[in-house]
Amino acid sequence: MSLSNKATPKIKAVIFDLDGTLLDTESLSCRAVIDAFELTNAPLKPAIRSQLKQDGDLLPWELKQRILGLRGSEWVPITLGYAQEKWDWVGHENGLDWRDGWQSRRNNKDTQESETRERIINTFIEAWERRLGSLCEQVVACPGALELVRALSEHGDLPLAVATSSRSEGVRKKRIKHEEMFQFFEHVVTGDDKNVRNGKPAPDIFLETARRLNVHPSECIVFEDSLQGAIAGKAAGCVTIAVPDKRMEKEAFIDHSDHVIPSMWHFEGKKWGIDVHMSNHSIDN
Repeated sequence: MSLSNKATPKIKAVIFDLDGTLLDTESLSCRAVIDAFELTNAPLKPAIRSQLKQDGDLLPWELKQRILGLRGSEWVPITLGYAQEKWDWVGHENGLDWRDGWQSRRNNKDTQESETRERIINTFIEAWERRLGSLCEQVVACPGALELVRALSEHGDLPLAVATSSRSEGVRKKRIKHEEMFQFFEHVVTGDDKNVRNGKPAPDIFLETARRLNVHPSECIVFEDSLQGAIAGKAAGCVTIAVPDKRMEKEAFIDHSDHVIPSMWHFEGKKWGIDVHMSNHSIDN
């Protein structure tokens, strides 16, 4: 699905998101989020936990689509608020309100509350990362991801990079069994990089990645699975190709992508002057 009628720019580099784009971490991430409640001594009610287990340890889609592509400091408060509102979650010992709009209800002069919230968020992130790290041996590549990365690397003059909201320690664990893919990337820019001030949907991470590649953002293709990531790619001025989750409405990407494809197997580079045509490869998806 092509969404742009603009003149086609000359592409000089390709940037990939990681989670849900290159590596199918999303189901494992959901499980780690759910387990993080118990790991931070604030477990979900048994009936809720049982229902989530019956649903394959997946987060409800109405929550998942809100947090896709966000950094931990952004998705954790959303998740805690959802748990309070939808799951009647009691919360941590301090009883802080995390429901939507909590920022406007908080006492900005209460430095102790701010410090407590920051501590809870960081503790939850760390618990999630530890749990996800223990599950990383199960991470598999997304359909066609390795094949597309390899094909682009063989193009000869297209440097490749990863731009991910995940923190560097999490990326280190996720890539352990995927060095066959990661060997092709010149740079891996993470969400906790000191030069990435704001997370997606801000364009910071793509601007920084393009800078390291020594390429203007308008000469980069960005592959993204999340709406937040696609918005960030377009805001950076990159050509943005969305590879959305099957549960995501494709129409949501119309204003935020130049092209939408079902999987990496469907990428055709001719439009951007790239001699890579995934239809020529064996497709088993």
